[in-house]
Amino acid sequence: MNPIDGKQVWSPRGAIVAHPYAPFGGCYDDWVVLSAAAEILKQGYVVGTFNFRGAGSSKGKTSWQGKPETEDYFSFIGFFVHYIESLRGCGSHTRFSKTPDTVLSSIPSAYDLSSLPQSTTSGGMKLIIGGYSYGSLITSLLPPIEHILQRFAKVHKGTAEAEIRLRAVSLAARWNKDILLYREAQQARKTRSHEKLGVSARAMAVTVGGEESEPGSRRVSHEGRRSLDTVRRSIERSRKKLLRQHSSEVSEHTLVVESLIAVEVTPPQIHYLLISFLQPPISTFATMFSHLRSGDMAQNEAKFLDHPTLVIYGDKDFFASQRRLRRWAEGLKCKPKSLLQFHEVTGAGHFWREEGVETQMRGFIREWVQEITRIHPFNTTY
Repeated sequence: MNPIDGKQVWSPRGAIVAHPYAPFGGCYDDWVVLSAAAEILKQGYVVGTFNFRGAGSSKGKTSWQGKPETEDYFSFIGFFVHYIESLRGCGSHTRFSKTPDTVLSSIPSAYDLSSLPQSTTSGGMKLIIGGYSYGSLITSLLPPIEHILQRFAKVHKGTAEAEIRLRAVSLAARWNKDILLYREAQQARKTRSHEKLGVSARAMAVTVGGEESEPGSRRVSHEGRRSLDTVRRSIERSRKKLLRQHSSEVSEHTLVVESLIAVEVTPPQIHYLLISFLQPPISTFATMFSHLRSGDMAQNEAKFLDHPTLVIYGDKDFFASQRRLRRWAEGLKCKPKSLLQFHEVTGAGHFWREEGVETQMRGFIREWVQEITRIHPFNTTY
């Protein structure tokens, strides 16, 4: 929260943590993923987790080369950035009570392309892009953030990118309305001058589901649709009544346009978090890297030099060679102007179940997040 003119203004910041290999049971609510996410959440970040295709209840199946999963992460980043940018700040005194979890059903389109903002000022946003195990490996394969956001800069009606942006804006708008109602209820209780409002506090969790446009207007793209499935099922549960709307609200925005004027996208400040990093190539996923050239791998590594990066792994990790991973991390850390940090946790295995190791992992994450929240100049490269 940044004080401006005596008021508390929320500084946009978010984090995404990708999950382990789905065929081995990995999904968005993996124990290690949630542990890392909880620690980042405590530092005032909006945190998103999601399922790759084939994980949990998501449709599709895990690929052999990782390209579709990279597209899934690509899509979720696009959604997440536009969602956070569309949120209003939550006041420092806002508190949320727990309500029963429920699964959201699909909702009808309440927003059209004309309702989307014509500019995106995400340059003030901090975004942590991370993953655990297989999720860290997919993180290493992601393209530069400029490339990711450019796909969402100009969208056409019915495309997967349009659906993703529309869903991000509509969910954020509903959250903004909910928080305003909650604050009104707080004010009414404080002043005792208004009739008590029957508004319950909601936790900041949403389920992405359904489509934002009419079925007949959507274009058919199997790859895009599978990536959209990932976004729809990104957070499988939400708080009760979060998206309950009156039918009159649904009809407020009815104009339809075929395309949007391209938005001016300023990339957020990017940071990377790699937990139990599966450094390519490894034998378990050998086919995944058969298409990668040495130049591609060097380019993938470059982003960990140019942006604040935290690598955490255990010295008892049987999925990765401790010596090889340490040599890799030390090599990157020693390069000029490198922003990479790493911690090797003694006695920790790949699943972080050994006594005391999860606490150490969370401590390293907490210290690093506090550090990057305070310092590091704006950097848009990669």
